[in-house]
Amino acid sequence: MLRLLALTVALTSACSGVEQLADVSYDDRFGSSTTMDVYMPAGGGEGRPAVLMIHGGGWRLFSKAAYAQQAERLARAGFVAATINYRLVPDGAYPALMQDSHCALAFLRAHADEYGLDPDRVAVLGYSAGGHMASLLGVATDVEDFQPDCAAGSTGPPNAVISGAGPQDLRELHHADAIRELLGGTIDEVPERYDLASPLFHVGRTDDVPPYLLIHGSADLFVPIEQSEDMRDALRADGVDARLLNIPAGGHLLNADGRGDQHLSTSADTPQAWAAQVDFLDRTLGAP
Repeated sequence: MLRLLALTVALTSACSGVEQLADVSYDDRFGSSTTMDVYMPAGGGEGRPAVLMIHGGGWRLFSKAAYAQQAERLARAGFVAATINYRLVPDGAYPALMQDSHCALAFLRAHADEYGLDPDRVAVLGYSAGGHMASLLGVATDVEDFQPDCAAGSTGPPNAVISGAGPQDLRELHHADAIRELLGGTIDEVPERYDLASPLFHVGRTDDVPPYLLIHGSADLFVPIEQSEDMRDALRADGVDARLLNIPAGGHLLNADGRGDQHLSTSADTPQAWAAQVDFLDRTLGAP
């Protein structure tokens, strides 16, 4: 509660500024499709915890701007936050966008001194398709298909994962057109891709899986909450610190604000979800 109060003060204080580096290229080969915006607390600093933020949009839509406000909030609270673009489907079809997110994580860690962050205190956060990619980074950075060939090279898993309404088992959602387009075929045509692209498939395969916070609305009609429940249960069975925040009656894009009014927003942007995320980051990465 004290940490949340401190965060609220930071967000409303006119004295707490943010320094932004826009359109930083983490892979020069693909232009604006592989850039990030880096948000840092004004006044410098070093060894800060960092959060790599991966936008949603069914792997086909939107950009790093979707997380601009949330990234600024985190920077005002003392975190370094980086929102990323990645190649969208069709150009980003399997495994390209998975490689992009891996490359972005490697780039952010490689530039730790420049951005004042600790490379061993980096979380990944995403919602919907971004939640899927964040979850995949937590369990599958060593998978050959997802190894990036960018200048930043490869890196290990993040130090914490926040996955909001992320598809965790694409095999159970194989009927969705967006998943077929992402993976380049039906489950009968490319079954191995449905396995490898499913975070749930990789649980239990490695020993260095970071803590997970899963956030999901109980009334999500796009990605059933059972996806996050199954991921939580599998991670826990493997000895991983995994928690699920269930947003009662929450949808994928329609949720209640702090007064109980319904409005367009993700379940991860609800007041209770924001408080849970700050607490999780403090607990797993350490406070800024």
